[in-house]
Amino acid sequence: MIELHQFRPVLGIPNASPFCMKAEAYLLYRDIPYRFVPSSPRKSPSKLVPFIVDGAKIVTDTEAIMDHFEADQVHPLDADLTPRQHAVARMIRQQVGQDLFLQITYMRWGDPAGWALFGPTLKAHIPRAMRGPAVYMIRRPLLAQMRRRGLRPNDTAAAYAKGKIMLDTLADFLGDNAFSFGDAPGRLDMTLYAFIANIIDQDHQNPLQDHVRGLENLTGYCDRMKRLTFAKAAY
Repeated sequence: MIELHQFRPVLGIPNASPFCMKAEAYLLYRDIPYRFVPSSPRKSPSKLVPFIVDGAKIVTDTEAIMDHFEADQVHPLDADLTPRQHAVARMIRQQVGQDLFLQITYMRWGDPAGWALFGPTLKAHIPRAMRGPAVYMIRRPLLAQMRRRGLRPNDTAAAYAKGKIMLDTLADFLGDNAFSFGDAPGRLDMTLYAFIANIIDQDHQNPLQDHVRGLENLTGYCDRMKRLTFAKAAY
């Protein structure tokens, strides 16, 4: 059976890494049997999770994982998209993977209120030897990266304003559509769902979560995607 190596579920969501959640959502949507293997970046060939083991082959990166399985599908996801739609999907995936990921990082690692809740959760799920200096070594460059992008711990209102604008943009993009480009999910939907659900469904409340929960088309979208993916999960 295929092995999916990723972080353990925390924060009341399938995975606090939207990239891991994206890969698992895809496998569940496609009804591809897999075995979840709790893992860490140290065990990955790319030093990133998720990665899958399929027989003798190891595949890293969520898009590459989808490529690996889509090659054998009779009707691949996005087969009916126009070249323009493919281009739009790529641009949105890239923007979400950078900017919205940074917002998710900020609401857990940068926002002092978020870190007060996420820090103990993180430390409870890592080896005891890593709970002190190792966490500090991870957080310090993240804070520096966020400050360079204008996301400062002492100005959460300004930091979250950037995320709210992006969520409003995604709500405008989705409009009244059930999914990104039609009546069935495509590859972009695996990305959007994983990232938006990481904000909506986590059990640590924050201004960004409050904002997205007020966007009815995005909350309805996440409910539809959940029924097609994690509602099938064994856990």
